[in-house]
Amino acid sequence: MSDLYDILDPWGPSNGSTTGGSTAAIVPGIEESSRRCLDNVALPPVYAAAHVAALSAGEGRVTRDVLLQTLEYSDLPRHVIGQIVLAADTGAGSLSKQDFNLALAMTALAQKNMSPSLESVMLHKDDLPVPVLDGIGELTSSSPDGTRPQSTSAALEASDDPWLNTAKGPGDLAASTAAVGAMSFADTSESKEGQRQQQRKSFDGNAAAQTFVPNINMEAMQWQLDMEDVSIKEAAEKGGIVFKHTNYEISTRSFSSMVVRRYNDFFWISNYLIKRYPHRMHPNIPPKGFPDNRIKGLTRFSSAILRTPFLRRDALVIQFFTNTDEFSHVVKVGNLDMDAEEIEPEEELGSTPWAEVQQTYVAFDDFYGLVARDEEKYRTQITSLEKIARYKQAIGDELYTYSDTLRKANAPRESVSGSRKYHIQSPAKRALDSGLNELCMSFGDASLLEKSHGEVLKTISAEYLRRMYDVVVSMKLMMDRMRQSDKQRDIQRIRERSDASSKQLALLSGSDTPGASGDRSSIERLERLLREDSVELERFEREQRCIETRFYHELARYRCYECFLQTHYHGVVEEQIKHHTLALNAWRQALATADELPSNPLDFIS
Repeated sequence: MSDLYDILDPWGPSNGSTTGGSTAAIVPGIEESSRRCLDNVALPPVYAAAHVAALSAGEGRVTRDVLLQTLEYSDLPRHVIGQIVLAADTGAGSLSKQDFNLALAMTALAQKNMSPSLESVMLHKDDLPVPVLDGIGELTSSSPDGTRPQSTSAALEASDDPWLNTAKGPGDLAASTAAVGAMSFADTSESKEGQRQQQRKSFDGNAAAQTFVPNINMEAMQWQLDMEDVSIKEAAEKGGIVFKHTNYEISTRSFSSMVVRRYNDFFWISNYLIKRYPHRMHPNIPPKGFPDNRIKGLTRFSSAILRTPFLRRDALVIQFFTNTDEFSHVVKVGNLDMDAEEIEPEEELGSTPWAEVQQTYVAFDDFYGLVARDEEKYRTQITSLEKIARYKQAIGDELYTYSDTLRKANAPRESVSGSRKYHIQSPAKRALDSGLNELCMSFGDASLLEKSHGEVLKTISAEYLRRMYDVVVSMKLMMDRMRQSDKQRDIQRIRERSDASSKQLALLSGSDTPGASGDRSSIERLERLLREDSVELERFEREQRCIETRFYHELARYRCYECFLQTHYHGVVEEQIKHHTLALNAWRQALATADELPSNPLDFIS
């Protein structure tokens, strides 16, 4: 586990609170209400016209591919179209008119440089812009195999998105799939290879006109990294008889439960997730150090688990957050499945061609480099925000020190010796002292604003980036586990060995004395080895397909997390505007006070 912790300090700076900032309860029906928000809205005629064209192109139903072809007439970037399709598609195979209208509404918002999401549609349902789909009439003239006009096809071929792009031709597809590793093997896998070749031929025929979106769970909650469903606080009483340990009270809103756990229980559940889901992204618990910030780190870890759909439904995870018994006892008597999950790649992929998955896996090292660069990028951003926060705190402290010198009460006492005539304050002097006291308050307000802004940058803005950083680290660790589990070398080794055995068997079978006892025993031995190799090869190929399928889907999930950056940067910019507005008002008040200070030198001696 030591390799899991060689990362940026995951706890972050202490803020003395685990429930502050932006938190929200999980509302299960919020997405359903968002999808019904246009039911009673009078939509422009372009919605109906586009739906009719889509039905015509899809032979009576609107599939995901037809929706993609429709949205390509909006001239939006490829990644924006993919985001809209992921939000509109419910995974039912075909889209209803309700889902289609939502997709067009999000398209219209995106064309106006607004966020294409269900929440934005609900917010602007009464003032939605009209989507612009120039040339939508060409959609009905598409050929039966789904090919698009040449201009759109060229745009598709130019895309470099690993799951929104298309194969450019049989030659390119063959070159990419060959890199996955395949040497000719005897008759043991001819039927499977024939099926794959048939699938690839089918893919080659229409890939240039189709865009494939990974079939992943799109529950919106998992991308909302600002949501916290868990509240953790230190229990009043410590556990243990001889060796005391700290207990933590965990309250979850979604489960409506409160349980008591110790740190070792969190550590155990983290190890369980790695063993149970080795080829998926999941949160990794930070080390036990940093006791001042441990509650904050455990809250982040627990909230990340409950935001992830497949983890939230895991039987042991449910027991961890709901069973009031000691967790060690729950594990012993629960009889829960703790083996690595098994999947059926064909069912997981749905309509996505296998060649598309292989193309993505061929670029594994390239994606690993991208993830490493993301890790460095977010680390730099977090460090910069923390430095800015410290500078803000320092500016606030110095402003307060400066303002404190303006207080009349802090001025040194005047001597009363000599002629009292020169110690009597003039009206101008009294007005100056009063004005400086007001300036002191204005400078004090500016000091508080700077310190408050620094605290927001440290506890909210940097915290959100840390959650994105956690996602990047989870992706990198998952890819490391995939590299260790990769079976391509084993597959190649078995195929080479089987080819050699097949050639040797052919020589023995064609010899002049096939009935010799030595030849017969050798033939039986080679046949047995071929059968064993066939079974082992089938097992390795299945494991490799599972790894490649998981990588294809987890890479899609990783990309989807980037939608949270809109929330993050919107908050950063909004907070900057708020801070500068308040600061501007404070300095304007100070300017008005400064302008009222006496400026005639004679007023101070008359």
